Amino acid sequence: MNKFTKLLIWIVGLVGIAQSIWLVGLVVPIDHLSSTVNKTVQTGTPWILVTAVTIAAIVILVSIIMILTAIFSPQKADQLRFKSPNGRLSISKAAVEKILQTSIMEKGNVNDVKVKMQLHTKNRVARVNVTAVDKMNQDLVKVGEDIQTIVAEKVQQLMDVEVKKVRVKVTPFDASSNRQKAGRPRVV
Repeated sequence: MNKFTKLLIWIVGLVGIAQSIWLVGLVVPIDHLSSTVNKTVQTGTPWILVTAVTIAAIVILVSIIMILTAIFSPQKADQLRFKSPNGRLSISKAAVEKILQTSIMEKGNVNDVKVKMQLHTKNRVARVNVTAVDKMNQDLVKVGEDIQTIVAEKVQQLMDVEVKKVRVKVTPFDASSNRQKAGRPRVV
């Protein structure tokens, strides 16, 4: 989660808590709160009191959950930045995804490769999801293991980042909706 999203969740959570306190102060007669919030006519009807307190409790609970999510969610990034005495280097997530896609297509004997990567900047960990179509009717388990090895080695080589998890989904050529086999020249 990026910093702007965390800030937005914080603001919405705080507004939700303030709104709940304001609602309870308007409806339920509480000594200091009701006189501070607004001097209006408060009701003594039990169902309105119960409804107001229930709504306020739900909104406060959701707001607290939102704030805790903003605090404890890991920060994700579109690029990793490395700093050294010689300068700074930024590596884009999209560039690494493209390099991984090309490497998998070259070494993995697969077609229609799609790579999605998640980078966590705090502990420098990457998670990679790969989908591909087998083009040679091979053993799919072996193809998946080969792709996992290719991804782990390439990410380590490019970014010096630990790969926490690699998910690979290899579809057999016969079950694929994209029925083109790569690597064959088209004769017209």
